[in-house]
Amino acid sequence: MALDEERFFYRTGRRTSTALRPVGEAALRPALFAQLSDLTALRYDFPVVLASRHGNPNWVEPLSSIIDVTLAEVAPSGPAGERFRRTVLRMEREIRILLREDSDRRAAAGEVLAGAPLPTLDDLWSRAHERLTIAGGEPAAVELSRAKQALQTRSLFDGHVADCDAGLPAHVVSHAWSWVEARKADAMRNKISTLLITLKNLVTADFMRSEAGRGAATLSAGVGGADRGMFDFGMMAKLLAAPSGASALPPARRARIDDAIDVLRRQRFFGPGSYSFRFGRVDEALAAWRERQPELARLVRAIAIAELEVGGRYSEARHDEYFAGFDATSVGDEEKVLFPDYLVILDAGSTDAASRAQVLEALAGDAPVKILLETSDPFGIGGQLATTAMGLGGVYVLQAPSAHLYAVRDEIRAALEFGGPGLISVFNGAFTGGPGLSPYLVSAVALESRVFPAFAYDPSAGTDWAQRFELLENPQPEIAWPIHAFSYADAKLARIDETVAVTPLDLALCDPQRAQHFARTPMEHWTGLVPAGAWLDGEAGSGAAPYVPAVDADGRLMRLAADDTLVREAHRVADAWNRLRQLDDMKHEKIRIVEVPSAAPAATAPAAATAAAGAPAEGAATAAPATDAGAVTPAAEPERNPDEPYIETWRCTTCNECTGINARMFAYNENRQAFIKDITAGNFRDLVNAAESCQVAIIHPGKPRDPKEAGLDELLERAQPFL
Repeated sequence: MALDEERFFYRTGRRTSTALRPVGEAALRPALFAQLSDLTALRYDFPVVLASRHGNPNWVEPLSSIIDVTLAEVAPSGPAGERFRRTVLRMEREIRILLREDSDRRAAAGEVLAGAPLPTLDDLWSRAHERLTIAGGEPAAVELSRAKQALQTRSLFDGHVADCDAGLPAHVVSHAWSWVEARKADAMRNKISTLLITLKNLVTADFMRSEAGRGAATLSAGVGGADRGMFDFGMMAKLLAAPSGASALPPARRARIDDAIDVLRRQRFFGPGSYSFRFGRVDEALAAWRERQPELARLVRAIAIAELEVGGRYSEARHDEYFAGFDATSVGDEEKVLFPDYLVILDAGSTDAASRAQVLEALAGDAPVKILLETSDPFGIGGQLATTAMGLGGVYVLQAPSAHLYAVRDEIRAALEFGGPGLISVFNGAFTGGPGLSPYLVSAVALESRVFPAFAYDPSAGTDWAQRFELLENPQPEIAWPIHAFSYADAKLARIDETVAVTPLDLALCDPQRAQHFARTPMEHWTGLVPAGAWLDGEAGSGAAPYVPAVDADGRLMRLAADDTLVREAHRVADAWNRLRQLDDMKHEKIRIVEVPSAAPAATAPAAATAAAGAPAEGAATAAPATDAGAVTPAAEPERNPDEPYIETWRCTTCNECTGINARMFAYNENRQAFIKDITAGNFRDLVNAAESCQVAIIHPGKPRDPKEAGLDELLERAQPFL
């Protein structure tokens, strides 16, 4: 039977006859793409203009918004205004066309889009102006010139323009980083410059009070050449010699001031000749950061000494000993945030296992690194690194596909301004070997299909997950899969109106590496297929296989059967999305986690709270006492040896903090609640770090197993509150 062919393909991924044809290298795409065949005719978030001056609060703005503001300001009323608006909107579309042509040309030439220079809005306007005035003549030229004059009053007109192509993530994040760092650098340059001037004035004033400063040569040098002959500088020097001395500044103070001036003048963190803080590899950024730490400490020391000297508050009895031992370990967090952060841009080709390990190592450390991690496979490990990084606790994590980067512009800035390490994970919309589909559309499908949702984790927002985590404008989050209206003409040219759910199978269709998991089905077999959204929701019924609607290059509609490999992948996506939804629900108080006293039975917690935490609901068995790896909640906690580490497993809220620190030492039981799996797989520092990171304070480090472990005095002090 025909249905057996689709069913066999679904279960095995193999075809038993020629009725089911492979997708091969055909230019197939999700059916919804047919309605968006020409993005240059649409007005949406892209392209964006990157402000050229960091003082502009709108560091990024869509071209369409800029045009709208201009039209509102200068478009005349009546028919003339309508003609003016049409001309300027035609200019906007022409700029989009130019950007697409430039991108296609660079891609054909094999250029790396991320490294290609961006045109300015002024450049694009001039090129488009030439095209439009050839077609529209003098009236169009006059109207466009008027619009340009209005635009030139804004700081965005000389800004660079970026379209949503494979180079967008690097362009947007590096621009935002430069914008953030320029503001920090301006403040520090002004501070250092003011201190230098004030210190030099102290030295100059001291010199002018000295015998050398009041000598004939110095007095003569201070008078203009034309008037110099009118004075007897020798006589003046004799008259001033009496109150003069060697110096009013004691030698030790003069040496401190001279040393501070020298350090401030030679520093390479701010101003001309400064270090580069942008890197293409994590290990290079970390090496540079470590190498520069002694110099950073010297600069912090010099600034502190200069401020004390300028204020007349330096006390040798109090300050000499402190500054004598001042080194990199003496620099506090309040000073570190004043210095540049290290930006690492990892393109999609730099996400192998070694690179991913380096990313997590850097984020778990003290280095002020901000990492842009691009991926070309949102289904793969690179697409899951952001959720892993959240488990580190102290890292600002932002995930968004390229199509959503303007929507999360505030979070991009927050990630770069955060006073600690940060990760920005982006799917660039360009599958390896992709068939030339629009990165904007592909990355938008990644967002809608829940494969690459947009979210942020901000450690500075509060003390628990409910305050720190937020989903960011994901479409239709209240349902499993977003739904869109879809219309097409059947064989008799009758209009058919349907709704289509966007699922992970739609995104998989955009990936050439997953083409073998689809099969083109003849129209006579369509009745045996079930829409992918219904299939994933458990509504398969008697259907043979799930399908996704697709169109070819000529716009012909077809249904592609999908195999079980894709369905299992989609279920993993759904599971991950549901976990994120639960975290976001906590933020909006749809789920409340109730902390249960350690000696209380599970029945004291509401069912919703215990379900969210992975504990049994009211009425569940509670008779047996639980071990750390157990699955039930104890009626009372057993006596514990305070020297032995343990976790109150039954109270675990599955926050991933401890497993993010050491996944070999800590693990989850069948209820997704943490226990100590292997105490020998880590050290006392791991236990203390986990205890401090735990949102509900259920990890007890005990006493160290290795008395020779480094830094035990500090660790024992930190562990005291959790014993």
